[in-house]
Amino acid sequence: MMIDCHTHAYPAEVAERPRAWAAEHGEAHWAELVDPSDRKSIQGWSDSAGMLAAMDTAGVDRAVLLGWYWENESTCRWHNAVIADWLKQAPERFSGFAAIHPGGCVIEQLESAKALGFCGVGEIHLAVQGWDIGSEAWQQLTDWCARHGWPVNFHVTEAAGIPQPGSVATPLQWFIRIAQHAPDLKIILAHWGGGLPFFAQNPRLRPALRNVFYDTAASPLLYDASVFRHVADLVGVERILFGSDYPLRLFPRVQKLPNMQCYVDAIKRGAQLNPTELKQVMGGNFARLIKLNG
Repeated sequence: MMIDCHTHAYPAEVAERPRAWAAEHGEAHWAELVDPSDRKSIQGWSDSAGMLAAMDTAGVDRAVLLGWYWENESTCRWHNAVIADWLKQAPERFSGFAAIHPGGCVIEQLESAKALGFCGVGEIHLAVQGWDIGSEAWQQLTDWCARHGWPVNFHVTEAAGIPQPGSVATPLQWFIRIAQHAPDLKIILAHWGGGLPFFAQNPRLRPALRNVFYDTAASPLLYDASVFRHVADLVGVERILFGSDYPLRLFPRVQKLPNMQCYVDAIKRGAQLNPTELKQVMGGNFARLIKLNG
């Protein structure tokens, strides 16, 4: 089974006028990231039928629809309802991670998401959403997710990358601290963890990072395909989770519309993984993480 663990679902009302929609809903960061007038923008759009078609073409069996890191609780709840509708349309093809906001009752948001059929939390952006990892709200989130076996997906900004429009820093020390204080929490760090796999070689940090996994979302925009082999050698192939960040256009020079096929082909061609390792990365690891088969 091939599983894309990092995708996004945006309804037509957002896709048609993203910046205006963001202004109306008080989502300034989203407005900064998405500019439909910018011909260089890599943001793409897809409805559920379009995503299912892209999955079929690429051989992806299941996709995880991540909530966005909205700045308002009301937007998080609205987006969860959108994702829940997609889950109902194709429950055998879609899984959902919930958008959760620190400004409201965290437990109630989590229980609501569970009732809607979700199985994880994220994508969380600690800085953009104003999470305080020493707060009661954060403790409630991590305790609840650890108790229910829900992974939490975090956006991680490159620690030493090229600055991007709208980029907001996420110091790696935050994630180390989270892992140390919530050892039973299943942590997924998006975008290869911003370089954390290298620091995981520190023998004093390695035990605390045993439950940290790294997704490959947007990798072609950040790294050469050999990053798969390098990270597998650093932390173990069992810690790598295939994620595309669909519907981003990961190969903007050749992609007018988003698809998953280009990335899947690039991984098979350049990741330097053997067939067994490839199966683990492309779905086996994530299936075990959420106990998809049992």
